[in-house]
Amino acid sequence: MSPLDPRQLAEIDPKKISVEEFESLLAAASEESLDSLDPAAFARLIGRARRDQLEAVMNSPLRTAVLDQILRRFADHYRAGEPRARKVIHWNVTGGPDGRTDEFELVLHGDRCDANATAQYEADTTIILGGPEFLLLTSGNGRPTTMFMTGKLKVRGDLGLAAVLAKIFVIPAA
Repeated sequence: MSPLDPRQLAEIDPKKISVEEFESLLAAASEESLDSLDPAAFARLIGRARRDQLEAVMNSPLRTAVLDQILRRFADHYRAGEPRARKVIHWNVTGGPDGRTDEFELVLHGDRCDANATAQYEADTTIILGGPEFLLLTSGNGRPTTMFMTGKLKVRGDLGLAAVLAKIFVIPAA
């Protein structure tokens, strides 16, 4: 197979490539800078990927680059301007290399969303889920209610806040 070009993410059907080729594709995209990756193309790629491909990426060194990129983009997808009190959401993404859990927080204000790589405030809500589920959820390809009901997504604290996250963020369309 010819080398995969990360600029063609929107056209690639991950079901037709191996786990290794999928990882190579995302690695090449991260080397070129995931910053330039179109969120809709990324969402489409994640939505088409097989579970084994998502698991492989989230259990590899690519995990950090992918999580960092998603964390940085939360602010871009925040529906600003609506009057709301400050809320703090902690995310615990489990299943990393060597059983690692990555933790970060979002601080929501009426006019902005601050994403912190380390927790600085007490959480109103903590969301706990595996790496593949996190990718599916943040790319608009996962159903949070189904994940919650099947135990793949756990919530501690304010369940109401967790339930309205899809309304607070504009999720890229796949």
